[in-house]
Amino acid sequence: MPQFGDLEAAIMDVAWAEGKPLRVREVLERLGREPEPAYNTVHTVTEVLYRKGWLSKEKDGRAFRYGATASREQYVAGLMGEVLAVADDRAAAVVNLVETMEPDEAAELRRLLAAARDGGAQSEERDR
Repeated sequence: MPQFGDLEAAIMDVAWAEGKPLRVREVLERLGREPEPAYNTVHTVTEVLYRKGWLSKEKDGRAFRYGATASREQYVAGLMGEVLAVADDRAAAVVNLVETMEPDEAAELRRLLAAARDGGAQSEERDR
């Protein structure tokens, strides 16, 4: 899962922020970049993201609407998985990440891990 290029990331930011499919013209209007990229450039990059599977494409009159196929969180989780895959010691890498978190973020992570653990235990009980 490669990282997005600069314009790809900006287009995905718009798609994630809107939460609904948009026409290329609408994406361009919401980019807020100076200088404003050409319509054809945004259209080309949007098509590239569609071919890569990051955007859906649906016909809307003579145009198309493009929407995100995965959430920002799913994208970030994929990047994190790739980073951890190259670590010699995954646990140490995670520990280093957690040590850089703000205390409230670390507390939320502990809460989520406990919920996942408890949910996993409940799933095991149901499977018996």
